[in-house]
Amino acid sequence: VEVNQSFTTISRPTDAVISADKMNVVYRGVDNPLTIAIPGLPDNSVTASGTGLSRVSGSKYVMRPGSGREVVIRASGTTPDGVTVSSQVPFRIKDIPRPTGTVRGEDGNGGAVRIERQGLEISTIGAVLQDFDFDLNLQVTGFSFRVPGQPTINVQGNKLNQQARQALQRAPRGSVVQIIDIKASIVGNSSYRLPRISPVMVELTN
Repeated sequence: VEVNQSFTTISRPTDAVISADKMNVVYRGVDNPLTIAIPGLPDNSVTASGTGLSRVSGSKYVMRPGSGREVVIRASGTTPDGVTVSSQVPFRIKDIPRPTGTVRGEDGNGGAVRIERQGLEISTIGAVLQDFDFDLNLQVTGFSFRVPGQPTINVQGNKLNQQARQALQRAPRGSVVQIIDIKASIVGNSSYRLPRISPVMVELTN
């Protein structure tokens, strides 16, 4: 019996697809890497779209979400026999979490960082994103320095200026000085406005 029939074949699977259904999240202010593919179809026959989505190469994409709380990513492709395959997945858009201020890389872990007076004079004020999925470099551009019983001093940059150092010299031993209103930006994306940065308390050990 002669049989004349067309059918579609796909490559034998080599791995499984595992995803966390509640973790479809992209972050505003960073380049979110995504892999978009349709099993059995070559990358050049798959198209994907979504606000802020751009193709890097092959099945690798990057998502730079804008405003809003959700973005839908759509992918489609055509099999060799002309059948269109398509799918769409919603992603929640979240802002970068609140950074934590640091002194010489320490945040005090909920308390005060204990530093000698001379060490604080030369220490660098920083900001970090603790337990964040992206390794972002934050650059501190200014902060306020407060010594008990003295006026608050505004500082430009990430180190104490001359006025702040003079105020520090007048602080009694054991005083807790405050580094507040820390201003920072993402290196390479200074236009993104970070949430308010947590202050740092410093206890003078001498």
